[in-house]
Amino acid sequence: MMDKKELDSLEKRLREKREIEMNRGELQNTGSVSEKFPKIVLASRSPRRIELIKLLGLNPSVYASEADENSTEKDPALLTQRLAFLKAEEVQKHFDDRTLIIGADTVVFSGEILGKPKTEEEAYRMLSTLSGKEHVVYTGVCLLYGEKKMGFSEKTVVYIAKMSEQEIREYIASGDSMDKAGAYGIQGVFSRFVKGIVGDYYNVMGLPVARLYQSLKLFSKEI
Repeated sequence: MMDKKELDSLEKRLREKREIEMNRGELQNTGSVSEKFPKIVLASRSPRRIELIKLLGLNPSVYASEADENSTEKDPALLTQRLAFLKAEEVQKHFDDRTLIIGADTVVFSGEILGKPKTEEEAYRMLSTLSGKEHVVYTGVCLLYGEKKMGFSEKTVVYIAKMSEQEIREYIASGDSMDKAGAYGIQGVFSRFVKGIVGDYYNVMGLPVARLYQSLKLFSKEI
């Protein structure tokens, strides 16, 4: 049986899903964003971000950024905003000024900033750090249209159950950890270790859908 925290987390995700479905219907009915921005490019090849942005009824082109993501910034909120902007700015060079570019970047923070692991041993170290603790996931988003820009960072607190060494090794062996910040994907088999969250579930996947929708509506009015 689920405990109260797990039930509350499930109910929150269901509410968010209903809200997104209503937002998607509103977006498709008004056409405000898609009409204002007939050409939209997502500066990422992340399959999760592509999946999530389609929840808004949008079907952007995809163009992966080659921006240098090395940074000395220690604040995870500022770091993700900066990297999202750099990604969007680099991709913008390949399109005309009447193209909306959407950039995003996600990191995990648990006393230190955790990006994507480069090796399995690095993934093991990250997951060992997260085991049995809470951490915060930050996703920065940048909207670029010509010289106009808007950016924000969203955070979600995630509570992880204690994992044994064998459980961590088996998860890494599944191949699911190597392309994700913090070495895990909340939507996959790793979900068995997630005790609960506070904040936007989709933010942990890589794109805060509800806030992005509200930002797109606001941004479309400023153009």
